[in-house]
Formats: sequence, structure tokens, C-alpha cells
Amino acid sequence: MNAAGLKKGLKATGRRVTRTRQAVLGLLERTPQPLSATEIFEQLQKENVAIDLVTVYRTVHVLKELGLVAQIELHHEGQARYEIKEGREHHHHIQCQMCGAIVDLLLCPLKKITKLIESQTKFVVDDHTLEFTGLCPRCQ
Repeated sequence: MNAAGLKKGLKATGRRVTRTRQAVLGLLERTPQPLSATEIFEQLQKENVAIDLVTVYRTVHVLKELGLVAQIELHHEGQARYEIKEGREHHHHIQCQMCGAIVDLLLCPLKKITKLIESQTKFVVDDHTLEFTGLCPRCQ
């Protein structure tokens, strides 16, 4: 999302466009894998952005509320990760159990299963998660 889109989304909800919000969103836009709040904090510290960890958590919460950022929960890891949402198709992830590398799986094999679940349960499925773990080529 560009600065104009961020500004529009924040103003629509009565929020200000701050340098820290722009910095967090910019970092997520240029990072290929989901980042934890701690990783966001550490990277922005390296880039000399004046931010604290509490502000990172607040910022990703606001960006998530605006629909700009997706929260990823990798269950064996026990922490939330965040990735840019705009311009990205629904997808899943695979994570290396040794080095922690995360790769997007740009496919979703659950579309047919979702339709079957909806027809059998009469639920309307609005979201699902599928998580894979294994060893990346470097760690094998």
C-alpha cells in the first residue's frame, strides 16, 4: 500500500498518519516473510527508527484493523507474525523446523473441502488456516 492509501485508511477511521505507522507498513511491504513484533522492532531499530516494542504492537493492531496487515499464527511457534495483506491472494505457509525460514505457499488446496464443509454444516466459512512444517533445502 502506498502512503496515500495508508493516509486514506487512517483518516477514514479518525487516526493520524505517523512516521512509525509508515515505517512499520513500509518494512512489511519490503519483507518477503511474515515478521513477529519483536523482529519488526529490531529491524526498525537497525534502521534508526525511534520506536518501542509497545508501539510496534499497537501499530500492527491498527494496521490489522484497517485490513492492511494479516496476522499469521504459526501454532508450534507460539507467537503472532504479520505480513502485508494488500495485493496478495489467500495463501498458507511452510516453516523450517530448524532455521525458522518461512515460505509462502501460493495455493490453497482447501477450496473444494470448504464447499463440502459448507454444504454439510450449513456454515458459511469465512476463513481457515493450514500450516506445514518441515526442513528447508539448507537444513536437510
